[in-house]
Amino acid sequence: MDTTIVMGVIGSGVAATLALDLWQRLVFRLGGYPASNWAMVGRWLVVLLRRGVIFNDRLTKTDPVEREAAIGWTLHYLVGIGYALLYWALWQVAGMIQPTWGHGALFGVISVVVPWFFFMPAMGAGLLARHAPNPSLTCAFALAGHTVFGTVLGGVMGAISASV
Repeated sequence: MDTTIVMGVIGSGVAATLALDLWQRLVFRLGGYPASNWAMVGRWLVVLLRRGVIFNDRLTKTDPVEREAAIGWTLHYLVGIGYALLYWALWQVAGMIQPTWGHGALFGVISVVVPWFFFMPAMGAGLLARHAPNPSLTCAFALAGHTVFGTVLGGVMGAISASV
C-alpha cells in the first residue's frame, strides 16, 4: 500500500469515527441519551491486558485505571481506522463493495454485530445489551451510530478515491 492509500484509509476512519462521536453528542443534546463511555472502554482494555479477562460483568465495580479515558478514546479511533482498513480491503481486494454512501451505510449496519455480540457482552451489558436499563434502545442507538459511521466512511472513501 502506498502512502496516499494509507493516509486515505486513516483519514476515512478518523472522519467516520468523528462523525459517530458528533452524532452521539447531537443525540445527547436532543434527547438526553448518553454517548459511549470511552473511559470504561479504556478500563476494559487495561483489565484485559493485565488479567486476560475479556468478558467482564463487574467492570463498573472495578477501580478506575490511570489514563483510562485517553486509552479508551485511542482504542475507539484505532477501531474506526481498523474498520476503514476492512472497508478498503472489501472494496479493493475482494471487490465486494464500492466507496459510496449507500455501500457505506450497509457496511455500518452489518458492522453493528461487533458491539452487539462482542463489546456489549465484554463490557458487562450482555448479549444485545440485555443487562442494560433499556436493551432495545441501546441496540437501536448502536445500530444508528454504526450506520452514521459507515455512511460517512463510504462517502469519504469515495471522495478520496475520486480525487486521487
